[in-house]
Amino acid sequence: SRPVYVSTVRPQSKHIVVIVDHGASVTETQLQIAKDAAQVILSSIDEHDKISVLTVADTVRTCSLDQCYKTFLSPATSETKRKMSTFVSSIKSSDSSTQHAVGFQKAFQLIRNTNNGTKFQGNTDMVIIYLSAGITSKDSSEDDKKATLHVINEENSFLNNSVMILTYALMNEGVTGLKELAFLRDLAEQNSVKYGVPDRTALPVIKGSMMVLNQLSNLETTVGRFYTNLPNRMIDEAVFSLPFSDEMGDGLIMTVSKPCYFGNLLLGIVGVDVNLAYILEDVTYYQDSLGSYTFLIDNKGYTLMHPSLTRPYLLSEPPLHTDIIHYENIPKFELVRQNILSIPLGSQIITVPVNSSLSWHLNKLREVGKEAYNVSYAWKMVQDTSFILCVVVIQPEIPVKQLKNLNTVPSSKLLYHRLDLLGQPNACLHFKQLATLESPTVMLSAGSFSSPYEHLSQPETKRMVEHYTAYLSDNTRLIANPGLKFSVRNEVMATSHVTDEWMTQMEMSSLNSYIVRRYIATPNGVLRIYPGSLMDKAFDPTRRQWYLHAVANPGLITFTGPYLDVGGAGYVVTISHTVHSSSTQMSSGHSVAVMGIDFTLRYFYKVLMDLLPVCNQDGGNKIRCFIMEDRGYLVAHPTLIDPKRHAPVEQQHITHKEPLVANDILNHPNFVKKNLCNSFSDRTVQRFYKFNTSLVGDLTNLVHGSHCSKYRLTRIPGTNAFVGIVNETCDSLAFCACSMVDRLCLNCHRMEQNECECPCECPLEVNECTGNLTNAESRNPSCEVHQEPMTFTAIDPSLQDALPQCINTQCNQRTESGDCFGVLDCEWCMVDSDGKTHLDKSYCAPQKECFGGIVGAKSPYVDDLGAIGDEVITLNMIKSAPVGPVAGGIMGCIMVLVLAVYAYRHQIHRRSHQHMSPLAAQEMSVRMSNLENDRDERDDDSHEDRGIISNTRFIAAVIERHAHSPERRRRYWGRSGTESDHGYSTMSPQEDSENPPCNNDPLSAGVDVGNHDEDLDLDTPPQTAALLSHKFHHYRLHHPTLHHSHHLQAAVTVHTVDAEC
Repeated sequence: SRPVYVSTVRPQSKHIVVIVDHGASVTETQLQIAKDAAQVILSSIDEHDKISVLTVADTVRTCSLDQCYKTFLSPATSETKRKMSTFVSSIKSSDSSTQHAVGFQKAFQLIRNTNNGTKFQGNTDMVIIYLSAGITSKDSSEDDKKATLHVINEENSFLNNSVMILTYALMNEGVTGLKELAFLRDLAEQNSVKYGVPDRTALPVIKGSMMVLNQLSNLETTVGRFYTNLPNRMIDEAVFSLPFSDEMGDGLIMTVSKPCYFGNLLLGIVGVDVNLAYILEDVTYYQDSLGSYTFLIDNKGYTLMHPSLTRPYLLSEPPLHTDIIHYENIPKFELVRQNILSIPLGSQIITVPVNSSLSWHLNKLREVGKEAYNVSYAWKMVQDTSFILCVVVIQPEIPVKQLKNLNTVPSSKLLYHRLDLLGQPNACLHFKQLATLESPTVMLSAGSFSSPYEHLSQPETKRMVEHYTAYLSDNTRLIANPGLKFSVRNEVMATSHVTDEWMTQMEMSSLNSYIVRRYIATPNGVLRIYPGSLMDKAFDPTRRQWYLHAVANPGLITFTGPYLDVGGAGYVVTISHTVHSSSTQMSSGHSVAVMGIDFTLRYFYKVLMDLLPVCNQDGGNKIRCFIMEDRGYLVAHPTLIDPKRHAPVEQQHITHKEPLVANDILNHPNFVKKNLCNSFSDRTVQRFYKFNTSLVGDLTNLVHGSHCSKYRLTRIPGTNAFVGIVNETCDSLAFCACSMVDRLCLNCHRMEQNECECPCECPLEVNECTGNLTNAESRNPSCEVHQEPMTFTAIDPSLQDALPQCINTQCNQRTESGDCFGVLDCEWCMVDSDGKTHLDKSYCAPQKECFGGIVGAKSPYVDDLGAIGDEVITLNMIKSAPVGPVAGGIMGCIMVLVLAVYAYRHQIHRRSHQHMSPLAAQEMSVRMSNLENDRDERDDDSHEDRGIISNTRFIAAVIERHAHSPERRRRYWGRSGTESDHGYSTMSPQEDSENPPCNNDPLSAGVDVGNHDEDLDLDTPPQTAALLSHKFHHYRLHHPTLHHSHHLQAAVTVHTVDAEC
C-alpha cells in the first residue's frame, strides 16, 4: 500500500500541513482537483506522521471534528485521516479573494505549537503543501505577494528555516498566467529577496518545488510522490506497519518492509504481509500463571496486544490507536511507561492501592484483605523490531502447582469433538449440534497448541484427529507430540475423571430434563463437554463470560445469563464454579479449571415457584419474585417468562424491571457500587453495577414512604446471586433513567452513586492530537475484555434430516404446566398466534412450534425462519423470469400485424383517391423522440403546416427507458438483503422484515401511460414495487379533418419490465 512504501523509503516522522485555496479565483474544476490531491496526500501517510488540513480564502479554517485540530497537528491515525477526509470533501467555493499570508501564518503556527508541545526530534521533516491557483488581488497584487513572503520568512526563521514548502498550481487554461506560476515558484523556493524582504537568519532555507496540476494530471504520480522532495537519509532498517485490514480478506495483517539500495540509488522496497494473529500468538495465548499476563507495544507506546483486547484472529477492523497508559491506568505507571520506552531491557515494581486497582488485577490477588499490592513489570525490546514485550506479575503471586503425569481412567473413552470426521456410529443431534450420548467429547482450543495460529488457519483432517487421540490417550508416553503444549495431556487426563460421574448423573439425576449440557474447561483451553458435541474451531472457553465470572468469584457458584444458546436450546442460564488446587488454611489455592452447567431459562423460575408458592399466587402481578446476579442482571423474573412480553430476555437489569427496588437499594451503604470503565475497543465509557456478595442478612425498604411496595432481598449462600420478593399493594411511581432505543446514558456529564439508571455507555472523549483522554475520563480504569461472539458449526443438511434428536423429552405427552415448564425443548403454549389472545386450553409442545409460549411464534434462530426462505425462492423465480424476451416478442407481433394492416389499407386508398399530397410519401415515417425528450421545434412546425391528405392515421407511442445514472441504480440494487446485527432480532414478527418482498404483480406497479412530459419520479424504494422506468409520449401527425369512411387507429402501448428487487 502507499503508506507502507512512503514510510519505508522515508521512515523519518513527517509534520505536514496541507493548505487548500478555495477563494473566488478558483473554479469548481480546480477546487475538485485540489480536493482530490489532498485526499491522495492523506492516503500516503501513516500514524508516525502528523497532519493538518487548512482551507484559505478571506479567512482560514481547520477541521472542526476535533477541537485540538485548531491548535496542533494530529498523528495520522485512521481515525484522524477519516475526519480530515470528511473535512476535505466538504470544502465549498468561496466568493472572497484568497489571503495567502493568512493561510501560511496558521500553518506555521500549528507546526510551532506541535514542536513546543512534544519532544521535538531533529530528524523530523516539516513541510507545507499549498494547493492554489496563485491569483492575488488585482488592486494590491504586489503587496499581497510581499506580505505572504514576509510571513513565510519571519515564521520559518523561528523554526531555523527547517520547513519546506511545496506548491501545486491549479491550472485554468487561458486564465492562469506566468505571473501566477512565478509567484507559486517563489513561495516554494522561499525567494523573499525578490520582493524586498530581507532574511532574518543566516541559515539557508530548504527549497521546495512547484508543480502544475490540471484535469489530465495523474495525482498519484504527482502529488502522491511529494515525499521525493524530502531528504533521503538512507535508513536501511526494517519498518513494521500498524495492523490494517487485508484487501484479500485474510483478516488483519502487518507489513514488514525494507528499502533496497544500490549505492546511493533506491531500487525499491521488499516486504512481506504477516497475519497479525500469527505475530501476536505468543502474547495472545500467554499462560504462565493466574497472577501474570503480557502486553506488546511499539516504541511510541501504541498498544498492539493486551489482555483486555479481543483476539486478533476474530478482528476484522484494526483496534483504535491507543496508548498503553490507558490500559494500565494505575498510579505511578506513567513513570514505568517512560522507562519502558527509553530502556531496552529492564524491570520495575510499583505499589498500587486496592481502591485504585484494575479489575483483572483484583481477580489475580492472593490475599484480598490488604489495602495495597505490588505489580512487577519486566520488559525487553524485541530484536530488530520496534516492538517491546512486557510481562506483568501481580505480587504476592499465587504459587502454581503442576499436574503430575496422569494416566487415563480405564473406563473412560477419549473421543475428540470432530464427530463429523470420525464417523461416529451412534451420532445424534443435540438440538442443532452434531453430538453423541456415548461419551463426553474433548475439544482443544487454540490455546492448547504450541502454534495457535497454525491450528486456526489450517483445516483439521481425520489423520490429525487420530494423532491427537492417540497422543492424549497414550499411557506409555511413547507417541510423538502432535504440536500440543506440554501440560495439555495431563489436563485432558485429569478431566477424564469426571466422565463416570456425568454418565451416572445422566441416568439417575432428576434434573436431566432441565440441563442442556455439562462441561469443564482448563486455563490452557481444554474443554470436555457432555453430551459430546461438535464445536467451532475458534471457540475458546477461557474467554466466555461463565469462565471469566467464575474466576472473578473463586469458590462461589456463579450465575451467568440468560443468553441465547448458539446450539439451538433457546435461552439458557449457566452456573459455573472454579476447581482449585490443594489448599491450606491460609490460601484456597489457584484455579485449575472451571466447571459449568447450562440450564433452561425457565428452570430457575420454576425453582422459585416450588420453593416460594406465594410467587405465583396472582400470576406475578402484585407479588413478584426474582433472582439477580452480582451485576444486577436478572436470572429469573416474571417478565422473562411472560409470553406477552415481546422484549428480549437477555441483559434485563433490576433497574429496568424493578425501578422501585433499585432506587431503594442504592441508598443502602456498602451494598452496591456504581462503577465506570473505559472501553477502547469501541471508544465508550461503560457504567455498570457491582453488588456486594458478602451481604449478611436481609435488605428491606430503607426509604420511608414507600408504603405501596415492600421488598425483601437476601443473598443465596455460596453463590454470586440474590433472591428477592416484591409485594406491590398499590400503584407507585419510581424512575430509573433508561434509554429504550440504545445504550446511551441520558446524562453523560455526571454520575451519582445513589441516582438510579440502567447500565449504559457514553462516548469516550479522546484528544486526537495527543492521544490523551479528557481529565475526567483519564482516571477511569480500562474495561475487561468483551465476550467473544460464538459461532455455530454447520453440519451437512442431509445429516440433519437423517439423525434423531439425542434427548426426546416427549413434550406432547406432558399435560400439566408443572411437567412442561422449563423442560428441555418444551414450551407451555398459552397465547394464540396474534400474541394477545389466551388459548382456551393450554398445552405442551416442542419449542419450534410455539417459542416463548406463543403459537407459531418465530424462533430467534435465523435458520428456523422457513417463511423467509420461501419468500427468497419466490423472489428468485421472479428475477429469473424472462420478462424482457416475452414482452419483446409480443411487441414484435403487434407491430408486424399493425404494419401489415396499414400497408394493405394504404394501398387500397392510393388507388381510390385522385388527390395526394406530394409530401405524403416522405412524411409517412414517424419521428421518435430522443432520450432527453427534447422536442424538435422544426418538427412541430412542419407537422402543423403540412396537411397530409390520407384516410389512415398511425399514432405511435414512443417507448423510452428513463435515463438513470449508474450511481442511482447501484444505490437501489446495492442494498443487501442479508444484513445482520450479529445478534438475534428482538422485534415482533410484524417488524422482522427489513426488506419487504417485491410486488408479486410487477406490471401493476405504478406505470404512467399518460401524456406527460415530466420525468417519472423514482425516489420510491424499489422494495415496494418493481421499478418501471418508462415514459410514454403520444406524438400525433396533425392534418385536417377528413370525412372518409375508412379509418384505422392503432394505439400501441408496450410495457417493458425490469422486475429486479
